Amino acid sequence: MALEHFTGTTFLTRVLFYVSAIIVGVDFFATLFTILYQKYIYKRFLRPRYGNYTPACSVLLPCKGIPKDLENNLGGFLKLDYPDYEVVFVTESETDPAVPYIKKVIEGYKNAKHVVAGHAVSCAQKNHNILAAYKQMSPSAEVLVFADSDIKPARHWLRELILPLGDPKVTVTSGFRWLHSSRGNVGEMTHSYVNIFMYVLFNFACYFGGVGLWGGSMAIRKKDFEELSVPERWGRAAVDDISLSQIVLKKRKKAVVVPQCVTHSDDLIQTVKGTVAWFQRQMMYFKYYLRPLWIVAFPLEIMMLVYLLLLPGAGALSISDRWTFLGLGGGAALMFYIGELMTILLYPMLGAMPKFHKFVFYSPFIRLTHVISYFMTFLKSTITWSGIKYHITFRGDVTKVERLNG
Repeated sequence: MALEHFTGTTFLTRVLFYVSAIIVGVDFFATLFTILYQKYIYKRFLRPRYGNYTPACSVLLPCKGIPKDLENNLGGFLKLDYPDYEVVFVTESETDPAVPYIKKVIEGYKNAKHVVAGHAVSCAQKNHNILAAYKQMSPSAEVLVFADSDIKPARHWLRELILPLGDPKVTVTSGFRWLHSSRGNVGEMTHSYVNIFMYVLFNFACYFGGVGLWGGSMAIRKKDFEELSVPERWGRAAVDDISLSQIVLKKRKKAVVVPQCVTHSDDLIQTVKGTVAWFQRQMMYFKYYLRPLWIVAFPLEIMMLVYLLLLPGAGALSISDRWTFLGLGGGAALMFYIGELMTILLYPMLGAMPKFHKFVFYSPFIRLTHVISYFMTFLKSTITWSGIKYHITFRGDVTKVERLNG
């Protein structure tokens, strides 16, 4: 079959076909690049440049509630292969359910402490907690490390995360989280997909644009943290990592994703509704703190929606004698579906993918939830996170903190 026939006979169907080819080509290349970066580029070319950099550091660890395996996760931060570090655990209140676990874990460790931050009034509670821990950390620390309590770091995690900061050109480093489904339900698969999407996006954007950070594993020199006025920004912002990405991008600093600091977890959101809400919140952060990327995503999301609906639509209408499948743009839809399937088949090379056959089966629906999450950001001007609603200005400053549970 000639390419001209496959693309359809009208100008519109040909445009749809070639735009589809561009979208899936970029997606495939970004995923392939992430695989190469993770397995080859960083290990072979980047890491050897950093030498051996192990300054004194403080790990600032905000905790809230009881995520899966909390005690093991917290204990992992006190068993790291690093010569000189402390861990500052911080909670919003003394009555937080995580507090008994923290007190049990830090018992007998001189390099660990617990800080109570109090309620945030002008920023995200997580930001407020981190800043409270920052004020109580050891004055000898040269590097600040930020982490989440729902991961258990490997013994080398801290050493690898800090290592690139030995290069003065590197301002901040980041790890990431890899989610693998244990139950194989559609909720877990949807959460796994959006996590992979973010991971590929951050690796690609970080390498080529210098920005892409995940708050669950970040490190920055204390000097840079203060000179870039991060405490002041975090004291008004609704998020930690994306607002720091905004600063790094504006100041034209350099960030590095460290593949060795990708932590693995099977603690996934169990419902599609929960995943849509989670991903919508991530897109809201882009809306307020990385707005150019959020705007650029608009035509891409429109086209994705078109292609997702075009295949079944063209197939149904082509039953009539009036239209043909390819004449309705079915070739463009096939290009999108086949190209995205080829990209998805690369995912197991990024990390463990149990029940991968289910992931492939659910993928068209999963892509649709991705689009829905993005378009829902046009309908909202607030961000709800862990039972707290944040009212935000156009510039990303928090004007009101509303606690939904009273």
